[in-house]
Amino acid sequence: MNILFLNASIPNYLIDGLFHGLRSLTDITVVDVPRMDYMYEDASVEDLQKTGSRGNTLYKILPEEKQIRGKRTYWLADIEKYDHIIFTDIFEQCDLFNYIYKSLRKEKRSRISIIDGYDSSSRFPFFHNSFNLKVRPWSYFYNFNNVNVFKREFENTGELYGIRKGSFPVLNKIASKILSIPSRQYKISMSIPESHIENISFKNKTQDFINYNIDDELNEIFNELPVAEAGVWKPSFEKQEDYYNDIKNSKFGITTRRLGWDCLRHYEYAAKGAILCFKNLEQKNEICAPFGLDETNCIPYTTKDDLLFKIKSKTIGELEGIQKNQYEWIRRYTTKNVAKDFLLHLSNIREVPKRTVVDFRFW
Repeated sequence: MNILFLNASIPNYLIDGLFHGLRSLTDITVVDVPRMDYMYEDASVEDLQKTGSRGNTLYKILPEEKQIRGKRTYWLADIEKYDHIIFTDIFEQCDLFNYIYKSLRKEKRSRISIIDGYDSSSRFPFFHNSFNLKVRPWSYFYNFNNVNVFKREFENTGELYGIRKGSFPVLNKIASKILSIPSRQYKISMSIPESHIENISFKNKTQDFINYNIDDELNEIFNELPVAEAGVWKPSFEKQEDYYNDIKNSKFGITTRRLGWDCLRHYEYAAKGAILCFKNLEQKNEICAPFGLDETNCIPYTTKDDLLFKIKSKTIGELEGIQKNQYEWIRRYTTKNVAKDFLLHLSNIREVPKRTVVDFRFW
């Protein structure tokens, strides 16, 4: 199988995890255009400094594949030879998308997929409307609904079309009842390399919480550790090794919705056996990543008192059971497994009636 992985050289955890997973599978050739330098073993310090985590977890891992050398040169000439064509940053690539969509023969357009790894619940072009309307209003007429779109974040169909609940609550409610999810929109989530998963006994952990505060209600628990600013990389640890050791030593890891619901933090914590304490998890739409988390494999909470009560009311055996279930959960979301499910889904896609809601589960 040959896959053309068109990217914008802008690191994104969902996109980068999927690329790592696809490159980890056998009998698949993935040609990244342009070359995603930050993913490879020869990544420079400058490459890594421009990733969201400064090179942690997903980056500087992959070896170069000699067989794809030359395939990036004049790649457009070979466009119809690919089994799948993936666009990974449609905001940057919308005009390229339209060019390729129009260039392909009609029967081959079904090979195109868009991966939406943005924090926004809105689909393109219904986010950054002011920019799109001013700079490229024609993008609203492109055929995004005629290709596969794998979207990470989802709130409701009003939000999907840019009618934000926070700004237009009544209109959002009306729109969400009238509008439907496009028939070729599917779910997808972030993932983590299997090599990061370490089985660590709950009893062997020596501290309560990972030293990273993202909930201002919990300031007392973290001894006034400043709440991390959403979207700004200000780690408690400068070295990846120190960050992972802190997770491995910790029984619990606090997480919540930030700019979006899905976050690499969920997967990093779970991979080292820190039980996720997920604030307001019940507010997340079931077709929004992360998937499959509930009271059996994490600790959902609403307030500080609720969190502390739930932790204190559970026996060591119950907490070990939650940790065990969480390890089972994280193994379903390795980069390789998410890539396998992605390809399996592509192989099963058929033409579906308009306005049909397709609910494909990755578990």
